Amino acid sequence: MEKNNIKREINQTTWKGFSAVSFCAGGYEALLIPGIGANLIELKYDMKGLSLLRTPDDGEIFKVKPQVYGIPVLFPPNRIEDGTFKAAGNVYNFPINEAARNNHIHGFLHTRPWQVTKTELIGDAAGIELVFSADSSTDFYRYFPHEFECRLLYRLSTGGLEQRISVQNKSGKAMPLGVGFHTAFRVPFHPGGKEENYRLKVSIGQKWELDDRMLPTGKILPLDNGEEAYRSQGVVPVGHVIDRQLYTAKKIKIDDKEFHGAVIEDATEGIRLVYEVDGEYKHWMLWNETGDKGFVCPEPQTWTVNAPNLKLPDEITGLMLLPAGETWQGSCRIFVQEI
Repeated sequence: MEKNNIKREINQTTWKGFSAVSFCAGGYEALLIPGIGANLIELKYDMKGLSLLRTPDDGEIFKVKPQVYGIPVLFPPNRIEDGTFKAAGNVYNFPINEAARNNHIHGFLHTRPWQVTKTELIGDAAGIELVFSADSSTDFYRYFPHEFECRLLYRLSTGGLEQRISVQNKSGKAMPLGVGFHTAFRVPFHPGGKEENYRLKVSIGQKWELDDRMLPTGKILPLDNGEEAYRSQGVVPVGHVIDRQLYTAKKIKIDDKEFHGAVIEDATEGIRLVYEVDGEYKHWMLWNETGDKGFVCPEPQTWTVNAPNLKLPDEITGLMLLPAGETWQGSCRIFVQEI
């Protein structure tokens, strides 16, 4: 269907041999892979010919490392020391999948299959709902013995890509909850853009000191001058390594308005990519691997790395205990602005 010559449709399709859902509305188009973590691996803004996300070229590589493409769901986000923690009187032992540092990393949901439960065209928007339901038959139940339902809603419109995630605790006891997204943005995202003209701004506040296992020591430090640039003029997001950078969140000013999220600007082309997140995301990890792969990940997290093992108050670490029967929700939005 079309409205004012802008496509608005949802289609079942395939990508590199995997079942996929493509959808478009408001001048944006996206591609989802439900069977591998409900990962939204492609987001384009057709009005300007922009490709905003790091999209995999190879299906098998994506299957092995889905966490470095698109918008993978991290549940829980980042690292758990020795794969072990205690919460609400229970002990959890996750598998060690970062052997070099003896940590568990990135949780379970980014590799598991999700179910598409709803597709809808309403007004100028196109929406997809996906659900992952965990119970005693789930393969990771022995590590995380809770029944829960995780629901993702992606909606495209002239306002960009809206993402809502909710987690309902269906078990009979409190459930530790940490959620994050390893969102990988392409740099440059404009076909005529040059890396050196891009600037990344992020609503960071203070820096978590990390040890050689990439785990917080418990010390929170002020930003140095280079890090303060993320809050003001921005930092070139590629061409150098961004690693070991974990921060608390604090709003910044964008166009004289308070803003929580990340912005990537190409001032030469007069274009800004905006990644706006709500207040549920209290921490940021910044990462671009080796700096020469043409992407950067500003990763919003509800809890900080290794939160359950830090001897700090929950209001600082972001550790949540979701009561039995209750639901948590968070939201994000990605859109393009002219500057």
